[in-house]
Amino acid sequence: MKKLLLLISMFVLNQTNAQQNLVLNPSFEITSGPLSCTLYGLGQASPIQNWKAGSYASPDFFSSTLLPTCTLHPLNPNFANQSPLTGNNYVAIANQDSDYQPQYREYIRGKLSEPLQIGLTYRVQFYICLGSLSTVGSNNIGVKFINDASTLSFNPTIIPLVPELNYSGNPFIDYNNWTLLSFTFSPTTSNLDGFIIGNFFHDDETSFQMLSSNPFKLFYLLIDDVSIYNIQINFNIPNEICQGDELILPNVSENGVEGSWSPAVNNQQTTTYTFTPNDTNFETFDKTIVVNPKTIPDFNEIGPFCDEVPNINALSTISNNGIEGTWSPAFNPNQTGIYTFIPNEEFCSESVSMKIIIDKTPIFDILEPFCEIDENFSLPNISTNGISGTWSPEFDPYNSQTYTFTRDSGDCTQQVSLDVVVYPQLKFDLFPYCKDDEYFVEIQASNFSVSEISSFQWLINNTSISETESKIKLSDYSNLLQEINSIEIIFTDSNDCLYTKEIQVLGKNFCNIQKGISPNGDGFNEYLDLVSFGGVDLKIYNRYGMEVYSKNNYHKEWKGQNKKGEMLPSGTYFYQIQTNVGEQFTGWIQLTY
Repeated sequence: MKKLLLLISMFVLNQTNAQQNLVLNPSFEITSGPLSCTLYGLGQASPIQNWKAGSYASPDFFSSTLLPTCTLHPLNPNFANQSPLTGNNYVAIANQDSDYQPQYREYIRGKLSEPLQIGLTYRVQFYICLGSLSTVGSNNIGVKFINDASTLSFNPTIIPLVPELNYSGNPFIDYNNWTLLSFTFSPTTSNLDGFIIGNFFHDDETSFQMLSSNPFKLFYLLIDDVSIYNIQINFNIPNEICQGDELILPNVSENGVEGSWSPAVNNQQTTTYTFTPNDTNFETFDKTIVVNPKTIPDFNEIGPFCDEVPNINALSTISNNGIEGTWSPAFNPNQTGIYTFIPNEEFCSESVSMKIIIDKTPIFDILEPFCEIDENFSLPNISTNGISGTWSPEFDPYNSQTYTFTRDSGDCTQQVSLDVVVYPQLKFDLFPYCKDDEYFVEIQASNFSVSEISSFQWLINNTSISETESKIKLSDYSNLLQEINSIEIIFTDSNDCLYTKEIQVLGKNFCNIQKGISPNGDGFNEYLDLVSFGGVDLKIYNRYGMEVYSKNNYHKEWKGQNKKGEMLPSGTYFYQIQTNVGEQFTGWIQLTY
C-alpha cells in the first residue's frame, strides 16, 4: 500500500465543504475523449480538460484505463511505476540537462474556477512522487500564478518567470510514496485565475542528489491531486451589541473552519474573544465586541381621555431622559391609538410604544343574518377599534337576539348593542314516487309551503334542466339517466338563503312490476324490485288466497320467503301494493328457483 508522507514543515489541510477547491479537474480525471495506447503529452492541445503544457515542452499523461502494456500505464516499470493517488490518472514533468537539451524543463498549466482575491490567504498543495525514470532527486518545485487569458509561449527550457511559491528544501528522492507539498499564498495582484507548476531555476541554483550510476541527469516528477482553496478565517459577528442582547459566537467560521472561543460569552461588558481553530494550519482569530449600555426612552403617561378630546397637537420628540426621536403614526387626538417612539440613531436606545386612550364607543362589524345554524360561532370579545369586553346574554345560534357588549374594567365605560338575526331553517326532503306509471321526484316541505319559493333549480347527474316547479317527472329526461342517478335541487328562500339537497335514484326503468323472480344466486331477478315506487305497503298471497308475506315501506326485500323467513315453493303468487301516494296495484308474480 502507498503511504502519504508530509515534507518537512508542510502541513496536511483537512478540507471541509466550505473549503472549495478552485482548481478545475484537480486530479486529471476528465479527459477530452477516449484514450488509446499511445504516448500522451499534454502539449498545447492537451487530452486533459483544463490542463496543458506550460511551455513548448510536453509533459506526460498517465492513465490506468490504458492497457498495462501501454507505455503510459501508471505501473510501467520503465517510466512511472506508481499507482495514482486517487482515481485513474496523473501527470509527469521531466527536468534534464544534456548536451542535446541543456536546461530542459517541462511545466504543467492549470486553471481556476474563479480568480484569487487580494487580501485572502490560500492553501496551495499537490502530491508528488519520483517516477522510475528518474536518475536524480531535485528541489525547486515551484508554482507561478498567472492570468489564464495570457498567451505564454516559451521554449522547452527554463520559463523566465519568478514563482510565488517554491519548495527549496532537500532534494526530493522518494520513488515509493506520494508526498504532499503544501504552501500558503496571499495574492497582491488581481485577475490571477491560472498557474504553472515546475522548476523555474537554473541547474546551478538547484540542488540535486544522484540516485543512479547513470550519469545522465533526469528528474522525472509525478504530480496528482492539485488543490487551491481559501483558508482565511471569516466570521459574520457584530462589532457592537447592546447590553443584554443575545450574543452567539459560532464554532464554525463562514469558510468552514471549526474551533472554539475563549473566554466565555459575556453580553454585559466589552470583551476580546479568541477563536482557536482545531486545525493547526490556521492561526488564532481575535475579535473585540463592544457592549453598549441599553437606554430606554422615558415618557410621562398620557390620558386616558373620557368624553373629551385631548388638547394635544403632537407628542414630544424628546424623552424625559433626553433621547430624541420620532413617533409613528402621527398623533390623532380623536381616537385611541398605539404610538411607537423610534430613537434617532442612538445605538442602544430601544423603541417604546405608548397607548393613549380617548373615549369612544366600541365598534363592531354588522353581522350578516345567519342562514344556517352555526354552533361554533361566537361574538368577538374585542371590537374592531380595539376595545375588549364581554357580551350578554350568551350567544344563541338558534334564535335571533339582541346582545349587549360591556367593555372590561377601565377608565371609560360604555355599552353597545348588536342585533343578530338567525333565519328559520327550512326543513324538507326529496320524495321519489310512482304515479300513473310515471316516476316523479318532489320536494316535501315540513315547516314551509313550497308556494313560498319562487323558483327551483333541478339537476340530474349534475346537468341543469329547465323544470322550475317543486317536482319533476324523470321519464321526461331519459337522455340524462344512468344506472345510478344523482337528483339535486337548489333554491333560495325569501331571505336569500341558499338550500340544496341531493338523493340517488337507481336504474333507468321506473314504475315497472316484475312478472317473476328467481332467487337462485345468479344475480338476475333475485328479488321483487319496487324501489322506484318510493316505499310501499306490500302483501303477497298464495293461490289459495292466504297471505304468506307482508311488509310496510317495502323496497326490495322479498326474495321468495314467507313471514317466518322460510323459502316458499315455486309457483304463482299474487301481490297487493298500496303506494305512498294512494295508488293500488294487484297482479301475479311467478316464483321459480
